Formats: sequence, structure tokens, C-alpha cells
Amino acid sequence: MMDLLLDAWRRHGSWSKLCGGVSLGLVARILWGHYSILRHPRLPARDLGLPLLGCTPAIFKESLDVWACRLMKGRQAVLAHYLFGHAVIVKYSLYKEHVHNVELSGELVPDWVSSMQQILGPSSILTLPGGKGHTTHKRLRGKLLGAVGPRPTLELVPDFLVLIRRSLDELCAETQQQGFCRFEPAAHRIAAGVSALPITAGLDAALQKRVEHLVDLTLEAMLAVPVNLGRFSAFGRGLLARRELSAIIHGLMDSPNLSRKNIISELTAASDHGEAFTHGEIVDTVFTLLIAGKVTSADALEFVLVCLHDNPSWASRVAQEPLEFSSIEADSAALRVVREALRLGVPAGAYRRSCSRPVDLGAHGRVPAGCPMAIMLADELRQLGEAFDPDRWDERTVREHGGLVFGGAQPHACVGRSVALIELQLFARVLCREYDFKVLDKSMVVKMPPL
Repeated sequence: MMDLLLDAWRRHGSWSKLCGGVSLGLVARILWGHYSILRHPRLPARDLGLPLLGCTPAIFKESLDVWACRLMKGRQAVLAHYLFGHAVIVKYSLYKEHVHNVELSGELVPDWVSSMQQILGPSSILTLPGGKGHTTHKRLRGKLLGAVGPRPTLELVPDFLVLIRRSLDELCAETQQQGFCRFEPAAHRIAAGVSALPITAGLDAALQKRVEHLVDLTLEAMLAVPVNLGRFSAFGRGLLARRELSAIIHGLMDSPNLSRKNIISELTAASDHGEAFTHGEIVDTVFTLLIAGKVTSADALEFVLVCLHDNPSWASRVAQEPLEFSSIEADSAALRVVREALRLGVPAGAYRRSCSRPVDLGAHGRVPAGCPMAIMLADELRQLGEAFDPDRWDERTVREHGGLVFGGAQPHACVGRSVALIELQLFARVLCREYDFKVLDKSMVVKMPPL
């Protein structure tokens, strides 16, 4: 057979024909990958953009959030091609009407890119399917909610205060040296420190610092091309960092002198909140807490700072409040400012799910089997109003919309809600009570939320 092919190549073949055939095949593959989804019946409204690129150029020009809001104006669901893949973007109101029960029944699964799945691990509550019938997710989530709930979080308030003051003092020193400082790096340091404290509580400062650095490397890997070249690629460096961090976590599990504030002591033993986690479950859970806490809180801290600067009357009210807490969600000026800042600048404005069967959206079409859905949260919150108005957060608004910024009423809603709310309230109160500040440049860095 090979002899026949070689003979045919000698008689009729040429490099130009070969290159032409390969090029034609690549073009056909690109076009098929881009447009083959159109063969499915009852698709939602669509905007596929250019072959291969899709709507990605518009996203880099406008930001993902601005592009999505423009795309969805007047529509409930849109099939789009962006960031090199298809997804049906669904407004939260339509999700509640047609998709929410499908998720509660356990049919939807989180949709993550390969690099993120590998970094988070197979036992992460972010990657495990949730809802009815998924007992592993329910068991892990139930115990974790007890470990990072209001009571253990309030015990960490003194440690959070030390971390926040240290970071703000560093900004003061930076301002004295050059006349200004950059808050974004400080926000990331605060967020990393706060997310690490429940895990590194009781450890020496050097090890806490090392954990924060390793988390930074794994975060870079989650957004990188999943090519493992060891220390010569971002993904490879992330996997190496994960391996080192796993060793640190295993050491903490075996430590006889672990602080009672450290949640690993809760996860390694059976308690009222559930049975003990396996070693693999603990490692993946710790990674999830470290990464999710830093990614979401860093952006939120920046929004809180700008909102307080732009609304001095609210900053004055926050400054009058104590640094002690009896309840994390007791009504206060600081909590209302935090809720409003989170509403206007949702750290995670959407989350992705997929289903092995088609999902019916009623009059708005049908999502093909296996096609990701991006559930929009930010748009639903912005419909409460464009202006900054913390007074809107009365008891009714909190009941109806307070949980939406943390993922809404779905099995994967944020387990770190208590930590995030206490972190942001403490930051606001310390900032307004103990420091003078002025925002010189409110330019926003374009970031890519997980649509």
C-alpha cells in the first residue's frame, strides 16, 4: 500500500498541491468548527462573529462585561462564539424560569477550561457536579460551610485587622516616598492574605508568604495554555507550585500542634458538620478556597475603595462604626456600602454550566447538548439602578438579591461568603476610621471574568 502511495506521489504529486490540500483542509476544519452548531434546531438568537476569532476582537476592545451587556440588550439568550468556543449567554431571569430546576436536579455540570480543571483538582467543589444525586459535592460543601461559616470567621477578625493595617501602612510608606501609591497590588496582597489565613492560621509569617506566592503561580497557570514544559511554561510552573503547596498542606494535616483557627483541623476530623475529608479532598478544597478567595476579593476591595472616595457622606458613617462584630450580616453602613459596591462591580459576573442533553429555554430557543451556558448575574443586579445607593439594601432587597452576587440560589453558590463580607467590612471601617485617602486615577484595568 505504501509503495502505491509513493508511486502516485512521484507521478502526480507536488509540494504546491500538498500545501494547497493541507490549507484547504485546515480552512474546512475551522469553518466546520465555527458553523456546524447551526445544524441544531431551535437555536437562540446568535452572534458568531468571524470564523475562528468569533467575537473575541470586540471583547478585547470593550472588555468582556461591556460586550456581553451590549450583546444581550433586549434579548434573554444569545448563542455566541468568543474566546475560541461557543456558549449560550443566558440572563438570570431566564435561568430561574427554565434552567434552575435542571441544575437542582443534578443534570448541569460546571464548565471549566482544561487548565482550570487540572489546577483545581477532581475533588474541588467548583468542578464537581452538584444538585440532586451528587452526594460527594453535598458532603464536601456541607462540611466546608461549617468550617468557613460565620462563627469560625469571626474568630479570625483580629488576624484580618493586622493584615489590613499592615497593607495600608505599606501604602502610606509608598506614598511618602513617591507622592502616590498603586492600590491594585495591595488589594491582591490583602485578598491573598485573607484567603490564606483560615488555612495558614498559627503558622510562621515566612510560610504564609510562601503559600501566597505559590497561589499566584497557580492562578497564572489557570489562565495559561495547558502545555506542561515544567518551569519553562506558565502552566508547568503552576503545576510545580501546586505540587509544593500540596506538600505543605500534607504537612499541616500531620501537624500535632495545628491552631484551632486553621480549617484543616476541622476538615481532617469528623464533626457535627460531617465526616472527615480524604487527603485528596483536603488538598483540592484548600486550593479552591485560596484561589477563589483571592480572585473575587481583590476586585471587590478596589470597588469599595472607589465607592467610599466618591461618597464621603457614606465614608463618614462607616468611620463611626466599631471594629468588633457580633454578626457578620447585621445591618450597618459598612455592610450596605459593601453590598452596593459588589452590586455595581460584581467580581464574578457570570458562571458556566453545560448539560448532556438539550436544555429548553421556551420561546427563546434551545441549548444544544454539551454546549456551555454562561449565566449572567451582573445584568440582573444592575437593573436595581445605575446610581450608587446603599440605602436600597433594606430587608426585602437583601432577601431577594443579597445572595445573587455570591452565585444565587444554586448548588455552587459561594461558600466563602462569610469571609468575603467580614473582609470587606473590616477594610472599609479601618480605612475610613484610621486613614486619609484620595483616589487620583480611577482607570479600570480590563479583566476577563469567566463568561
